[in-house]
Amino acid sequence: MRRVVTSLFCILLLLFLGVGASRADQEFEDNVDRPGGDYKNFDLNDPTPGSFGGPVDACRIQCEQDGACRAWTFVKKGVQGPKARCWLKTAIPNAVRNGCCTSGVPARSFEAGIDRPGGDYKNFDLPAADANLCGSACNGENALCRAWTFVRPGVQGPKPRCWLKNTVPPAAVNDCCTSGVLGPIVH
Repeated sequence: MRRVVTSLFCILLLLFLGVGASRADQEFEDNVDRPGGDYKNFDLNDPTPGSFGGPVDACRIQCEQDGACRAWTFVKKGVQGPKARCWLKTAIPNAVRNGCCTSGVPARSFEAGIDRPGGDYKNFDLPAADANLCGSACNGENALCRAWTFVRPGVQGPKPRCWLKNTVPPAAVNDCCTSGVLGPIVH
């Protein structure tokens, strides 16, 4: 019996770690530029030896801490000057393959005007047009629900609809929806 419990614990741990890894992959888009929507840009210094993270993390963190930032692009040093450069964006521009850059869209607990299509495991009508009801439903699913999307009434039928997700799909701009991501992104 003890061996079965230990094996079950190991399987659950691996599943949990797998979800965390996919969430981290979602946030960093290697070799992707998101041109346009810029409102702020600045040079980034090289990390000091032994410091945590690096210039890509510094760019990501600046965006996550700025409420106006909807996406970011890190440009490698030597491309736009001798230092790496960070571009913060008020929109989520289309992703373009480019080896110059790493981009990302910060995952937030409440994302008005954002759809996160995919990763659905449950969907249902809501009694009222309140995106918070969908977020609360996701939060009540324990560790199964990682993200959610609320669809306003009239888009997928006469009632508002809630989609619960067991992954964190890429964000897409769409006024049909409000989405959210539970918990911090793991790096």
